[in-house]
Amino acid sequence: MVKKILSIVLWVVTAAALVVLFIFAREDYLNKPLKSIRLITETDTGFVKKSQLREELSQIYNNKNIGTVNMIAVQNHLDDNPWIENNASYVDLDGTLNVSFNEYEPTFRVFDKEGHSVYVTREGVVIPSSRIYTPYVLIASGNFDLKKDTVSYQLCDTLDSDRNIINALHWVETIEKNNFIKNCVGQLYCNNRNQFELTVRGLDTRVIVGDTLYAADKLKRLEIFMKQRIDNPETQTLKSINLNYKNQIVCTKR
Repeated sequence: MVKKILSIVLWVVTAAALVVLFIFAREDYLNKPLKSIRLITETDTGFVKKSQLREELSQIYNNKNIGTVNMIAVQNHLDDNPWIENNASYVDLDGTLNVSFNEYEPTFRVFDKEGHSVYVTREGVVIPSSRIYTPYVLIASGNFDLKKDTVSYQLCDTLDSDRNIINALHWVETIEKNNFIKNCVGQLYCNNRNQFELTVRGLDTRVIVGDTLYAADKLKRLEIFMKQRIDNPETQTLKSINLNYKNQIVCTKR
């Protein structure tokens, strides 16, 4: 009986000692200065300069103890960056603030009539243009109503201002699925009637594709036409190639 009581007391004392050690170790850890900041990213597209981001975070947390690092503030700082899609942060046992983030990857760039531009991702997120980085993506220009925001936002198909951008995204996605056309198209243009036209490399001719209805079929007909007629001198005399008719290609001469 005595041995059993002694055994229980020993376990209790041991557990209490471990708790005390844990508390002291935790306090010692929290009172240590932040050692460094480590940035981790899988999508380094170029919009976010690591050196600049590290300097911003260093100014916020310079000479601060680990226990005073506000992880919500870190997240909010990265959330305010319009080119960062998602982020996560933690401080490891070594005292390093690890910040992981992914940048948005644009699929095309949109210019309105005033020259203002934004980028659009495959998921339909609009992100502002940048002074420090210009990715090589397809250009769409013309009758677009762009917000002059400096934040990123999701396109909404119920808003008239977003409709032409959404249609342009549909055309870009369809173009990318056709390897031949993808290598031929220079730009995408939306006219005042909200109909789309293509600029084709090596061809000084308006290529009218209209709305997004039967978009893949229109591009397939353009592919067939290009392969059969691109080397024909008469093709260069055409004013327009209109694919906005089902199963037809209507050409007009200059």
